[in-house]
Amino acid sequence: MNDSNSTINPWLLPVTLGASGILGFLAGKLVGQSRLPADDILKMVHDDFAKEGTITGSWINHHRIPYQRFAVRTEAYEGGLTRLEDDQPVDYQFIADAKTGSLLSLKREER
Repeated sequence: MNDSNSTINPWLLPVTLGASGILGFLAGKLVGQSRLPADDILKMVHDDFAKEGTITGSWINHHRIPYQRFAVRTEAYEGGLTRLEDDQPVDYQFIADAKTGSLLSLKREER
């Protein structure tokens, strides 16, 4: 009788684990470095502000800047918008995280 069907190649498990480890590492590197486009971030901020008033203008700098708050370092986009409040234009400046789109800083500007 031939027992070759009942034995597993001894290299199958280490090769499979090694290949899956390498693929997982590469996928983590690709996903970990992804950044949202500046226009997508501006749309998110614009839509959130539009819920509370009419937006009359908005902008975003497409060049990422380094940003640090305490020990946290990231890349961010600078932008701004103008919204009507009590029929008066009010300017806001913001800094948004390039990876998540979360607002890191929001400042109301005086005219």
